[in-house]
Amino acid sequence: MSNVNQWAGPDHNRWVWFLCLGIALVLGGVLAIMLPAISSIAAGLVLGLVLAAVGILQLVQAFRVTAWTGFVWGLLVGFVQLVGGVLIYLNPLAGAIALTLLIALVFIVQGIAHILLALRLRPQIGWGWLAISGVIALLAGALLAFKMPFSGIYTPGTVTGISLLVAGGAYLAMAASSRRAH
Repeated sequence: MSNVNQWAGPDHNRWVWFLCLGIALVLGGVLAIMLPAISSIAAGLVLGLVLAAVGILQLVQAFRVTAWTGFVWGLLVGFVQLVGGVLIYLNPLAGAIALTLLIALVFIVQGIAHILLALRLRPQIGWGWLAISGVIALLAGALLAFKMPFSGIYTPGTVTGISLLVAGGAYLAMAASSRRAH
């Protein structure tokens, strides 16, 4: 079986699910970048909601493409995003340091999961975009963790938004690659 056919699989509309997830991640990234200036509590609530919503979409997308090689990794990333988003949403008053550490941890785990998924998919079209997304998420998590408590211009919302934008771009690239395989 060729690498292109692995992306296409038996479900010829798989690319649509990658496209939807990519669009959701990009929109979540834009929201995360635009809203952290309102207040730290509102930013925590919005970031938690954005991550939880993206996590749910990631889980739905994973279950829609169960025959895909990256199914388990898609589940892991979705679960981390969902749980991290819920924890951030439920505890925005825990303090800026705790919130920033939690966001950093979510992105470090997400980055590792995306890199491992990319390595698993390496011979297939689009694996490099996932690797780049994973590296960006790792950098975002490290930046948040090491810049605490003085995050300055690198607010959790901005860093989260950039990471989500890159992840969204990765899934949009995978959707385009998968669609071209038809």
